[in-house]
Amino acid sequence: MNIDFLIEAVVQYQYLAMFGILFVSAMGVPIPEEPLLVASGLSVGWGTSSFALTCMACLAGILSGDLWVYFLGWRGGKWFLQTRLGSVVFSEARQKRIEHLFERHGMKTVFLGRFIPAVRFGVFFFAGRHRMDLKRFIGLNALGALVYAPLWIWLSAVAGKRFSRSAEAVAQAKEWVGNGNAVLLVAVLTVIAAMIWGFGKKKTSNR
Repeated sequence: MNIDFLIEAVVQYQYLAMFGILFVSAMGVPIPEEPLLVASGLSVGWGTSSFALTCMACLAGILSGDLWVYFLGWRGGKWFLQTRLGSVVFSEARQKRIEHLFERHGMKTVFLGRFIPAVRFGVFFFAGRHRMDLKRFIGLNALGALVYAPLWIWLSAVAGKRFSRSAEAVAQAKEWVGNGNAVLLVAVLTVIAAMIWGFGKKKTSNR
């Protein structure tokens, strides 16, 4: 979706647009979260939105949409996979990849899925299908969202303040968020790899 359209929607409808678009995005509609977070952050930088309320609206939209996907997997997982739409969304190869992630990393898959747009919907859907504990799902997913969403909003707000309302502000915010996303993903993967290595080492020493 065009970033200019998202900016206009956020400027005009503010927190309602932030919540609504992110909710729909989380439900599997092909609207990436990152451009909306950029648009929301720019509105903060331009003084049309509050940083705190923007973070609350965006997080509420993200988490409520993810919860809907979780319950879709919990209540109608088998039925959905047998529909034509389900077979398009989840090819056999994609199902195997996600199942493999759950087999190898278990609960960590939900936290990791938060940072990888291509697998978010599938990971949260299969978390419900696998009957993952609801409180655990909400906790891990919320932790992942809290790690990055306020950061992207803040980076975009800084760009908005620096360049006012201009194409330069949009370009700068997108560049910072893109670079930040790559750095954050590497950091998260490094931490998880260290945890797995430490756990394996501890298990070996206890034998």
